[in-house]
Amino acid sequence: MAYLLFFLFGAGCCWFLPRSVFIRAAGLSNRTIVFLFLLKVAAGLVIGWLSLHFYSGGNDYWDNNRAGWEEYRLIWSNPIEYFTNLFRSDYQNGYGGLFDSFSSFWNDLRNNLVLKLLSLFNLFSRGNYYINSLFFNYLVFFGHIALYRVFIKIYPGKKVSVIIGSFVLPSLLYFSSGIHRDGLVFLLLCSLFFCLYGILKEKKTGGKRIVLALVSFLLLFLLRSYVALLLIPALSAWWLTEQRKWPAISVFTVVYLFAALILFNLNSIYLSFDPLRAIVKKQSDYLALPVARTSIPLDSLQPTFNSFLHNAPQAIGHVLFRPYPLETPSLILLPMNIELLVYQFLLLLFVVATLRKWPPKPEPFVIFCLFFCITNFLFIGYIVPNFGTLVRYRSIYLPFIITPLLCNLNLKVRAVNLKLVNSII
Repeated sequence: MAYLLFFLFGAGCCWFLPRSVFIRAAGLSNRTIVFLFLLKVAAGLVIGWLSLHFYSGGNDYWDNNRAGWEEYRLIWSNPIEYFTNLFRSDYQNGYGGLFDSFSSFWNDLRNNLVLKLLSLFNLFSRGNYYINSLFFNYLVFFGHIALYRVFIKIYPGKKVSVIIGSFVLPSLLYFSSGIHRDGLVFLLLCSLFFCLYGILKEKKTGGKRIVLALVSFLLLFLLRSYVALLLIPALSAWWLTEQRKWPAISVFTVVYLFAALILFNLNSIYLSFDPLRAIVKKQSDYLALPVARTSIPLDSLQPTFNSFLHNAPQAIGHVLFRPYPLETPSLILLPMNIELLVYQFLLLLFVVATLRKWPPKPEPFVIFCLFFCITNFLFIGYIVPNFGTLVRYRSIYLPFIITPLLCNLNLKVRAVNLKLVNSII
């Protein structure tokens, strides 16, 4: 019965997607939309099956699905509890500990939001993981479309490159398709960027777009607060660039230097919050977790400028280069290892091409993506002590960098390969 339901719901999704006004506006053919969606659904099936059979011990994907079923049962057994437990704290510190990783209402809320979503899916799926994965990826697919719609405006003649960067980067496709916060964070980022591009660049200041941007930012803060906070300097610089028409790189550089100055001196200005200690606490929480097979050494941070400066090369090295070519602690990570090598090679090609001919003036949105992703990479490198989590966190930000990279490389594709790609899209 589950197989039949999966097929019926999948067919329904494939029928509805090309008829969505938002998706039709992307300008992709129905065949392309269905193909890309089925590719994402397949990735969801793969990560579900692999996590069940090869991940050691419990895993978040199936744990989330089981907890979502328990939430669904509450709808019928105790509806008052179902509608109130999202807002209740059972911890001694009440609603404090906004940035804590354990024993915190806010930390539980990040998971509970996912579980509430799954409980709604269970009205139709009856708790089946793979049907829930289908519904989950139906939602996240709109994030891919939103990202495509932004980049195709910036690179109108690079359809194939934009499709590759927006939809089929392997680690993004894999990790954003599992039932976890990563896919939702990606969806919210793309939704927010789509709305802000329309507001700042195209001067589309309609109420729906503004409300969607605000809701996306709020949900992003609730799901992964540090990502929302790291958006603030990037958004400020982007707004200044578009409003004043100043050079993007100069504006972003000045804004980020100013933001760094505030970050390392905020404790002396506003004594009730020390962001450096919050980051150090985040790292210590990760280091306190049981040692995993993919663990890597990580120098302990101290809430000082010198400590963060000293650890910066290690943090950058972990995110941009690990796992190394011959460093494969898990076979599941091997494809991601190869993928990272490909990106490094493409970056090298871009640098060589840039030395020969400087590319056109960069679009402010592209600079926005670059600065935002670099700060997220740095944060991830500071706090994450194992390859599995590092690769998963990194995957969300890759399309915002790799898509412009692909579009600026101007790689020549053989006619036969180009014909094959065009026959698909």
